[in-house]
Amino acid sequence: MNLTQQSPLSNSILESNQPLITSRPLSVEQVNQYHEDGFIIIPQFFESEEIEPLQRLLENDPDLNGYWTQRNTNKQGDNFRVSVWTELGNTLFGVIPRIARMVDATEALLGEPCYHWHSKIVKVQPGNSGLAWHQDYDHWYQDGCLFPQLLTCTIALSPTNKDNGCLQVIKKSHLLGRINHIIVEDKGYQNIPESKRLAKILEKFEVVYCEIEPGDAIFFHANTLHGSGFNASDTSRLLMHCSYNAVNNVPFIQEGQDHHQYRPLIKLPDSIIKEGGYDSVWQQHEFHPSETENSLGKGVFYRQAWTS
Repeated sequence: MNLTQQSPLSNSILESNQPLITSRPLSVEQVNQYHEDGFIIIPQFFESEEIEPLQRLLENDPDLNGYWTQRNTNKQGDNFRVSVWTELGNTLFGVIPRIARMVDATEALLGEPCYHWHSKIVKVQPGNSGLAWHQDYDHWYQDGCLFPQLLTCTIALSPTNKDNGCLQVIKKSHLLGRINHIIVEDKGYQNIPESKRLAKILEKFEVVYCEIEPGDAIFFHANTLHGSGFNASDTSRLLMHCSYNAVNNVPFIQEGQDHHQYRPLIKLPDSIIKEGGYDSVWQQHEFHPSETENSLGKGVFYRQAWTS
């Protein structure tokens, strides 16, 4: 297991007397908007040539060499595919979460130092029925994080719109705090907010459809209610999710949470992708094991507390 989370460029960075900072910092207005609304959309956070290697990989190898994990539910239309990792090596998958613009934006929004929680490549295929409303912190609370000092950056790798079931967020819902979630059998055993409370929330708050283009990014708070709709298009919706936790918020639960413990996050220059500063796109990358009936989620999707 690679605990250093460094790339070949890291040694020169560490030896430099100049702190590495992004050339594209968030503005004060953007940070304030995030705290007010619970999310922020940043157009063209990544340039087309930076995400093109990922797009080409997913086009040429749609099965991702068997690394997709299908969630183990009985929800109709659940042809959602995801590949998850925590360790950050020298592949492009390991480099992107450490790019200065990602780390600096996250720390500006959290207001404190962060580390990598986990990342995912997601493929939402035609006919997928979508994800029910939920908060990420309900999952991460079960993992042992005391505070909702986590966030996710979602990067579009393909156009995402209402037709293909784009991400939806409930504006300002992060202000509600952690909401009680329950397992709902007729929703494919998804863990979602209690229906009466959710109905009231939807009466009072605005739902925002996050229609974005490749390279655009969305940062959203761990308590922001979000979900997605039915993919009525004839193409898959492709996304990359990078999630971060505050250094002072490491999970107190040890069992099953080794992969979520703190490891130093070595920032890399914003230019590293264009300069080809990675070994490969994904070859030799360390993914979480595929989910089976006997290994539900490996600490990524399944929480024992939900059924105990």
